[in-house]
Amino acid sequence: MSANIISGVVSNGVVVPGSPLPEGAQVDIQLRPSCSDLAATVGPRLTPGELRKMPRAARQAILAAAAVLAESDYAGDNELTGFAAFSEEEADGDDPEAR
Repeated sequence: MSANIISGVVSNGVVVPGSPLPEGAQVDIQLRPSCSDLAATVGPRLTPGELRKMPRAARQAILAAAAVLAESDYAGDNELTGFAAFSEEEADGDDPEAR
């Protein structure tokens, strides 16, 4: 059986899932760092040029923190993820606008 990820929020100390849970489901709760915790870790906003000048390990740490911030946006929004990157026409290279 594969695990399903269901995002939610805590309201008045109670976990409120973003979608209904099956009756009798066993759950694990994982707390993610808050945006303010991550902002303190990441530091000031950097331009792309400043980011490129940093050592690779520092860039990767900043990008990993940004990915954690963006994760909840993508986890529950099918408009962001519910599409194919390339249609069949584009995959065949027949797109006249690509030339």
